[in-house]
Amino acid sequence: MNWIARKSSQFLITCIVLVGISALPSLVGQLEFVPSNYWGGLQQQFSQLTKLDEITYFNVTAQRELPLLPAIGLLMKETVIIFMTSLVVAVGFALVYAYFFYRSGKRVRTVLRQTSETLEMVPDLFWLIFTQFLAITLYKKTGFDRIEVAGGFAEYIRFLPIVTLTLTILFFFLKWLTKHILQEEMTPFLELARAKGVRPAALFWKHLLPNLVYRFYLFFRSNLITVLSSLLIIEYLFNVQGIFRFIVYNPSMPILLVILFVIYIPIFLVDVLAEWLIPDAWKGGV
Repeated sequence: MNWIARKSSQFLITCIVLVGISALPSLVGQLEFVPSNYWGGLQQQFSQLTKLDEITYFNVTAQRELPLLPAIGLLMKETVIIFMTSLVVAVGFALVYAYFFYRSGKRVRTVLRQTSETLEMVPDLFWLIFTQFLAITLYKKTGFDRIEVAGGFAEYIRFLPIVTLTLTILFFFLKWLTKHILQEEMTPFLELARAKGVRPAALFWKHLLPNLVYRFYLFFRSNLITVLSSLLIIEYLFNVQGIFRFIVYNPSMPILLVILFVIYIPIFLVDVLAEWLIPDAWKGGV
């Protein structure tokens, strides 16, 4: 019951904060900072919650105002496809890397650690430009033109945005895994299991990895805003028909309000599900 109450209060407080964030544009009027307008903006946003179906946006293709709520589903679909595909691929590669790092010798570990730290510092914009450069170079050398380097108002682009976001997330993960695998190896229970003759593969998959899962989840959750900011840049520069690019081109307060809730509510539900499904034995003292 305490957990349910804590999650419910967290959801309510976050919703209030999101309404407050969505009202921030009211602070600027005619290129001037006007703090007195904020209260009116807050009232407008709370009032807007009762009539979300009336919110419209200007559709460039149709050249007219259209209701937001039916259309936002397609935008959200593109963003979710890119985000989830990148996340799954990055986690898969991260697991392979973690196992390889665990089984490697001291010299190889040193190289992997230095490489992961260096790649993690590379800005997102570099990977975006780099992937576009590779696609253009491939086209010039071979004539292969199936890789789009930018989308359009009626066109979808997924491959390069997925590759770019995957690289961003992956190097983010590798640095964390490198550090925590080294720490986890020194724990008494792993040393005891090793002394009992447990094979290295079993040590990694049955003992070390489960001990990292919950901490890894907490790490990703606390840095989710960084990943989403990278996705915003990727959607904007690749011209992806996603929800983040949409808000850049439609920066009105009602639309911002809806998009903040559309982004937060699925994240909250996934967080509740993860907290419920992850075994307490994996959480340890965290």
